[in-house]
Amino acid sequence: MAASIPFILVPFGQGDYADFRLLTQSDRVMEMITGSALSEAESKVHFEKVLQQNSIAPGFGNFKIINEQNQEFIGLAKLVLETADDKEVEIGFMLTESYQGKGIATEATRRLLETAGAQKTLTRVKAILDPQNKASRKILVGAGFVSEFVGEIDGLPGEVMSLLL
Repeated sequence: MAASIPFILVPFGQGDYADFRLLTQSDRVMEMITGSALSEAESKVHFEKVLQQNSIAPGFGNFKIINEQNQEFIGLAKLVLETADDKEVEIGFMLTESYQGKGIATEATRRLLETAGAQKTLTRVKAILDPQNKASRKILVGAGFVSEFVGEIDGLPGEVMSLLL
């Protein structure tokens, strides 16, 4: 399904904590990521990691998804390297409740995979999700990802899916 709402991807910056917090304070958004909403302190720690990841390499990191029509914050899409010379990258997304189910995560995933595919040094894209997250799983399978592992990850149910480039 193509996204019915035109959007842009913009790297998160220091002044974007309020948008990030909008996601992390929602039990519904965070249910399949951390099990529940994050506290203010936990959210600030995670946001600092977002900013650190954005400094690793141009074109990679955590991006705000912004509605092009009204400039409303939609969510986060990530294409994250651990180090600048990594051979694999992690992809993921979180959307505010009002924008879920509209094809946005599917389109954001497609765009991020184009970015990853254009990097000749990358060999693999991975995603980590809750195995019960049927919507995210459907997006990833539709993009060609296959399951590599299902089990506990950091004390929570998890699945690692990957796509070879």
